Amino acid sequence: MASVTFTNVTKKFGEFIAVADFNLEVRDKEFLVLLGPSGCGKTTTMRMVAGLEEATSGDIYIDAERINGVLPKYRDVAMVFQSYALYPHLTVEDNIGYPLKIRKVPPAEYKRRIAEVARRVELDTMLSRLPKELSGGQRQRVALARAIVRTPRVFLMDEPLSNLDAKLRTQMRAELKHLQHELQVTTIYVTHDQIEAMTLAHRVAVMNKGVIEQLGTPRDIYNDPRTLFVAGFIGSPPMNLIPGEVKNGVFVRAGLRLAGLGRANISSAVLGVRPEDVHAAGAEDADVNLVAPIYSVELTGENTLVSLQLGGQLMTLRADKNFAGQIDQRVGVKVATDRVFLFDGGTQYRVDF
Repeated sequence: MASVTFTNVTKKFGEFIAVADFNLEVRDKEFLVLLGPSGCGKTTTMRMVAGLEEATSGDIYIDAERINGVLPKYRDVAMVFQSYALYPHLTVEDNIGYPLKIRKVPPAEYKRRIAEVARRVELDTMLSRLPKELSGGQRQRVALARAIVRTPRVFLMDEPLSNLDAKLRTQMRAELKHLQHELQVTTIYVTHDQIEAMTLAHRVAVMNKGVIEQLGTPRDIYNDPRTLFVAGFIGSPPMNLIPGEVKNGVFVRAGLRLAGLGRANISSAVLGVRPEDVHAAGAEDADVNLVAPIYSVELTGENTLVSLQLGGQLMTLRADKNFAGQIDQRVGVKVATDRVFLFDGGTQYRVDF
């Protein structure tokens, strides 16, 4: 298989810098996700690997081979797009086999490889159908099978699940993860959906404005965010980020006081705490950190998301599914001090305490 290495890669469109001094090694057989909002440079990064964009400067390698300037057809990569990009007049079999036809694979091997791949993605009973006769999930599996049948060195996937409904996305995530484990092909996957990133990736590269803000396992990025951007982007619902001031290890914000933050002193601080680390309590409890009115209550099934009004912004906590609070009811809040994060509002970086 193959590793993919970016060394000081920059991509400009005129004066606009889409990717800036990008350094990354995607390991052999790794499932790496490039995660970030629209315009962060993740798709441009993938397209440079595919040869659909050329780097303005820097080098890109697949294994030891520098691929700058190499035509896409000689890079031995397979790309799955957001749109299925199927040929409507061709059957499932012919769509899957199109890359083999272009390469003039002998008929016996052609049939064998299509049958094997179709079985892997559960399309073996649908080979004679046209794309219009398939569901969205089945069409996406055809697009995946067309990439798999080539047995490339690297898979490139550009938001392949974004056109599917929620149920199909969940199903296809499981299928993708299993397929990548089974095939052991190095995979670069682009998405703005942090749930996809967390569930699929061996490692996640969180991108913002053309640079990697943080690279690590999904667990590391969730539990140990290094910047305000990463803290706010990862998590559903997202981390509570509350601006305020820290004096001698005590965070103060209108209505909220939280001690136990070491000896920190930050005039422009941001307190970060995840909803599962904020707990509802009685408004009269002596040890609460905050008393605030309920803004909304949302039952999600396994638990309840409770949003509180906190001086012009909302603070979310994850309560038990049987939580019975009402809008405008005042409740007490206890914050798990050992699970909070402090960020410097100026530098945007986390501050250890």
